[in-house]
Amino acid sequence: MSSGEKTLTNLVKETVFYYVKYYYDKYLTEHQLTIMDDSHIDSFIQTNYTDREKDLRDYVRKSLKKNLGDGYNNLAVENILLEIFKDPAMAKERIRIEIVDYQYHNHNHSTTA
Repeated sequence: MSSGEKTLTNLVKETVFYYVKYYYDKYLTEHQLTIMDDSHIDSFIQTNYTDREKDLRDYVRKSLKKNLGDGYNNLAVENILLEIFKDPAMAKERIRIEIVDYQYHNHNHSTTA
């Protein structure tokens, strides 16, 4: 595998983060926010990750099927999804860290530019 190729695990993670980022941007717009405080992050994760787990899983499957075509491996994708969702607390904390990190870097760049 060349360094430019991505592993299936990384593709699944990127697809999950793309899904979360879409709803993150939508949440900010709907609530007229530039960043989320801790209470907004908790509410966002509950609504857009926990409550929409089935939608998220379906989105990952459909996106990868579309992008990988004949290379889509259903069994491997399902195993990765099981691994991601088997520890909900860890998955939610990972999303929280990504949001906080994204906001920190995005907010700092926008105020110094």
